[in-house]
Amino acid sequence: MSEAKDYAAEAGTPLERAKAYWLYNVNIIKHSDNKHFTADLVSEYLTLEEATVLTPTTARLVAKLKVDSSYCNPLNSLHGGAQALIYDMLTTTTLAPISRPGFWSYGGVSRTLTVTYLRPAAEGETIVVECEVVHAGKRLAALKGVMKRERDGALISTCEHDKVNNDPGDISKI
Repeated sequence: MSEAKDYAAEAGTPLERAKAYWLYNVNIIKHSDNKHFTADLVSEYLTLEEATVLTPTTARLVAKLKVDSSYCNPLNSLHGGAQALIYDMLTTTTLAPISRPGFWSYGGVSRTLTVTYLRPAAEGETIVVECEVVHAGKRLAALKGVMKRERDGALISTCEHDKVNNDPGDISKI
């Protein structure tokens, strides 16, 4: 994981930092011995569009996703489990622009991920995913996200994601 930290830290703009973190994870997945169920999602269907640092402990990320049939339920809409996976991956990526050695450089681990589903996202539809680091402290981070249809801005789902920092160090004080 230290390569992800170093790669993101060396990148310049917030979007470059997010893409560096994303690319590192794509490469891990693609070169894994196992066929990873996220390989096509992260490499073919999702694109990072913009990233912004709002304060030293907050950031925003926007991504687009073309809903592929492999991530749909029997009703041909984006599966709820796929939405949770997308939120998990993208809210974590939103930490990359503000990370630094010892401060969220490994992306942390999830404590809770709550998704509220509002309407379906049909197969073939393009959706916009907006994520935000509401606050990142030394040990805990609060993140949120929304998915919207690109064509009309209708809300598909929302999420709240709480994470714990797992950067190396003295974990006895956590």
